[in-house]
Amino acid sequence: MTGDRAIVPAPAPERPGKAAGRVAGRAADPATVSRNSLTVGAGLVLLGVSATVYLVLSARAVGPREFASLSTLWTLVYTFGIGAFLPFEQELGRAVARRTVLGQGAGPVAARTAVVAGVVLVTLLVALGVAAPLFVDRLFGGQSALLIALAVAMVAMAAQYLTRGLFSGTGRFGWYSAQLGLEGLVRIGGCLALFVVGVHTAGPYAWVLAAAPMASLMLTVPGAGRGLRSGPPARWAEVSVNLGWLLISAICAQAVANAAMVALQLLAPHSDTAGRFLAAFVIARIPLFLFQAVQATLIPGLARALAARDHARFRRELSRVLLVTGLVGAAGVAGAAALGPWALRLAFGPAFDLGRLDIVVLALSTGLYMLALVFQAGLVAMERHRVNAAGWSLALTSFAAMCLIPLPALVRVESALVLSCSVAVGLLGMWLIRGTRRTLDGGEARTPAIAPDQRSGRV
Repeated sequence: MTGDRAIVPAPAPERPGKAAGRVAGRAADPATVSRNSLTVGAGLVLLGVSATVYLVLSARAVGPREFASLSTLWTLVYTFGIGAFLPFEQELGRAVARRTVLGQGAGPVAARTAVVAGVVLVTLLVALGVAAPLFVDRLFGGQSALLIALAVAMVAMAAQYLTRGLFSGTGRFGWYSAQLGLEGLVRIGGCLALFVVGVHTAGPYAWVLAAAPMASLMLTVPGAGRGLRSGPPARWAEVSVNLGWLLISAICAQAVANAAMVALQLLAPHSDTAGRFLAAFVIARIPLFLFQAVQATLIPGLARALAARDHARFRRELSRVLLVTGLVGAAGVAGAAALGPWALRLAFGPAFDLGRLDIVVLALSTGLYMLALVFQAGLVAMERHRVNAAGWSLALTSFAAMCLIPLPALVRVESALVLSCSVAVGLLGMWLIRGTRRTLDGGEARTPAIAPDQRSGRV
């Protein structure tokens, strides 16, 4: 359901040649940054719309019980797909951009990053194979096709994030946006086709979920190799010593956002509660989709302020983001209280009902999660990767602990969701305040770099 994009620190580049310097100057130009953000944003909007279309149509087609299994598949695809491989896009984009500024070929660093990503992918696939009986019986309602679709989607997403790292690092934002948009178009087209012909089983919709990223990858992968040439050998440190911390924080953050659906399916495996729960989650998380635009336009200011050592601007930008985020979150809670049950029935049909208080709780957790993402962006901008990973890890631990308390399944999961998001907000906020005092008031020098596409979540 959600994913996040962080501001990734990079070492200050050495003096580039004249041509590379001109490229770097154009990349840093505010008009160019805005144009690139709009280009990527167009593909991102289409991808986000396709997610809503997919979830609404598939839910109406298969009904609450089968949608419980399909919603679990959706959750696992984006928890591990984004959590495990988004850091590779971020780090590869940073490393390729740095080599481009220095006039060096990025082929070796791309190959080294691909090797590490391949190891992570194989590890996940092996774990998936070992746990296959549990997944099929407890999570996928006995449908092995959903397990295979999950594996295919993981392979496609691993390759997607590597190619996006190349696109962003070399400034090919048109290709980047095209990959996002094509995935959305294939997802919408495939889901519409199944809905129109009257498919009412989960398997074909699961294959659409796997086919969309694979198709967009195949159509855009030719652009990834353009301009990629050999260069100096890449050291492991060049990929980033922070990659491990980024992986931990990304996976834990995605798990905090999405684990509720899996937990509910495990706690109530033979009911349609998980399907109705995800349907309500789609409605409650509309503010998170809007927050993508907020973070894309405001969060990069944090990194630019640190790069310029403009401490007043850093505090001003952070306060601005927090204010807008708080307003968006509050509007989401108010909207859930006033219109939540009506919007749920309108979008998904009368079979997908959930109480008003349940939807408000989901909207509250969404607001808290958005605040945590803002604190995370500030921490990563100041290179506080370890505390960022620790905060999300402790938040996920609190979620798991709350799920062990003997309460009704839905109450357990909703309480765990609010608690984990609250822990993330409290810890990351506290450490951001401390880090801000140390970095800004203490005068530590940091030279951050901005990841090309700041994104808070995928709805």
